[in-house]
Amino acid sequence: MQNLLLTNRFFLLILLFGFFHINSNAQTFTNKHNLIDDIESLLHSNPDQSLKVAQYLLSKTNTSNKEKAKANFLIAKAYIAKGDYGSALNFLYEEKNYKDYLTEFEKIKIEITKIDILRELSLFEQSKEILNNLETQFSKNKLDDNQKKYLEKSIILEKARFNLEENQLEKGISLLEKEDFLKNIDNHDFNELKIDQLTTIGNLYLKKKEVIKAEDFFQKALKMINQNEEENSYSKINVLFGLSKTYFLKNEHQKAVTVAEEAMGYVKRFDNLYFQAKITQQLAKSYLALNNIEEYKSTNANFFEIQTEIETREQQDINTAYNLVSDGFENEYTDEKSNYLNIVYIISGFLLLVVLGCVFFWQKVVQRKNSLNEVVNYIEITRSNLLSNFSITDKKQEPKKNLILKETELHILNKLKRFESSKRFLNKDISLAVLAGQLESNTKYLSEIINTHYNVNFNTYINRLRINFIIEKLKTDPNFINYKISYLAESCGFSSHSSFATVFKSITGISPVKFIELLNQEKEDNLIEK
Repeated sequence: MQNLLLTNRFFLLILLFGFFHINSNAQTFTNKHNLIDDIESLLHSNPDQSLKVAQYLLSKTNTSNKEKAKANFLIAKAYIAKGDYGSALNFLYEEKNYKDYLTEFEKIKIEITKIDILRELSLFEQSKEILNNLETQFSKNKLDDNQKKYLEKSIILEKARFNLEENQLEKGISLLEKEDFLKNIDNHDFNELKIDQLTTIGNLYLKKKEVIKAEDFFQKALKMINQNEEENSYSKINVLFGLSKTYFLKNEHQKAVTVAEEAMGYVKRFDNLYFQAKITQQLAKSYLALNNIEEYKSTNANFFEIQTEIETREQQDINTAYNLVSDGFENEYTDEKSNYLNIVYIISGFLLLVVLGCVFFWQKVVQRKNSLNEVVNYIEITRSNLLSNFSITDKKQEPKKNLILKETELHILNKLKRFESSKRFLNKDISLAVLAGQLESNTKYLSEIINTHYNVNFNTYINRLRINFIIEKLKTDPNFINYKISYLAESCGFSSHSSFATVFKSITGISPVKFIELLNQEKEDNLIEK
């Protein structure tokens, strides 16, 4: 009897232990689930706190790979809110370590986020390549109806944002003002998409100078943000900034100041340099329009301090982006090549069993292998060319003495003058051979004439024409002075921000940023004198 009692007690203890163990695991799961929710809820109101919670979750030894994948994406979004695009990209490209733990829908959201960052850094070519891949490669069979709709609407939105950057305003408006765009399921993801859509249409109309329509869409976006229970200060900053620019164009300058100051109040929570620069510049313009010279000078000086810091960070972020994108392409093609070789091995084994039946098939496989190797080699060459664009060398060459008839020389010189009057030197593909063909000459004659009459080689000749063009634009077109350096580079035919900056400084003696700063100072002095 006593033994039976002891046995019963033993089993009771085991049951109690099992109950507490299960309860403890359930509590841990709930806590982690709550932490993920906390990170998401803080993203657009307090990104610093969101980062702390996410990093705490990553530091826990019992955090699963699926939870780490989710935390990495949320950390990236927090860094975006703070304007730290390099750090955000590093975490987004961590997906390669967790791709087996991500759903198809989560992968899509990561790709869309990459597109947004690369576009913000003016890396339009790389951004569009990801967008094209997103449109063609993701399998819609693995998505439910709402997720398919989210993907389709996100692609439309991204295309419209590129239209905004490329001044294809009517095309962008037409894309976003389709009747069915807003008729979606009412959930968190779609609410964010709706706000972004309204804000983008507002910016498209703003760029068209249709300020009444622009204001209407910004107000709709603001109303939607205010109605949302979850605070979204990040989206609110973008909307308020758009409204401030709208009021400025309507000559309601005090209203523009009030709204910009409200936006700046939210910006202080984020420590986002890009937001600070945009809103500070808008405030400076509004103060100047109100003839508040003291506030204008103070705000404008603050803007230039922020802009200098941004230039350093932006270059670092661009370098990070290039490295990550290039590595991503390399990994993608390495995986493809590895998968292909596995197929070859299988087919080779099959050939041992059915030699006659597989001879034709084997030839096809070899052809396919050669094609893949050509693609891999092309990517390597392209990458090498891309990296080489970051440094420009002007090696002075002794011109070769050719016997050119005086009449021929004068004829080519006249054609060169007409070429200089045109804008053909802005073409990124211009080369000595191309220009020689256009001038109906040959490369030896053309090179010697440029060396003799301009005392420079062909590359320096073209670079000087491009720099002279952009300097004239900066002096005469008020819009150009507000564009990003990367846009200026592209406008005058340079393939990269850094090559443009290097050549600009080698020709003028100062950086593009310093030159623009001097132009702004000159305009400010002229205004004060008046």
